[in-house]
Amino acid sequence: MNAIAQTRLTLVAVAFALVPAAGCGIDVHEAERGKNVDIKSVLGDVSVRTNVDNADTGLAVYPGAQPLREHGEDQSANVNVSSPWFGVKVVAAKCQSDDAQDKILEFYRRQMNAYGAVTKCRGNVDCRGGPGNTRMVCKEQSSSDEVQLAAGTEGRQRVSP
Repeated sequence: MNAIAQTRLTLVAVAFALVPAAGCGIDVHEAERGKNVDIKSVLGDVSVRTNVDNADTGLAVYPGAQPLREHGEDQSANVNVSSPWFGVKVVAAKCQSDDAQDKILEFYRRQMNAYGAVTKCRGNVDCRGGPGNTRMVCKEQSSSDEVQLAAGTEGRQRVSP
């Protein structure tokens, strides 16, 4: 499952958990570019923005790459979940380029070195270890067409492209 699909799945799960709560308010509106959704409840808040500025991802966009659009919408999201017990923020942008995959992966590998050892994965990436000893581990899926690079710690990860 790619980062956008994981983000959407997380958003849907959290939204369904928060909607029945007493004192829930939902605000959905069209922005200049994309949609904004805010869900507020006594258990926590969810904020989703689909008009992501690529700089918010923490990585530069590959030179010449264009935002991927499916069904007339950019494939990007900025999801912020907050509650008294935990918080999570995911910013993801999906772009496309006609350049060779190896060239694109090398561009992102150089950028991600700043966040720690870079793991290349055709499948899903998972964090293993404890505080101060976290490493990224690949769960290979030979049928996957997507290649991901991952670096960082359990609390602060970068996954590309």
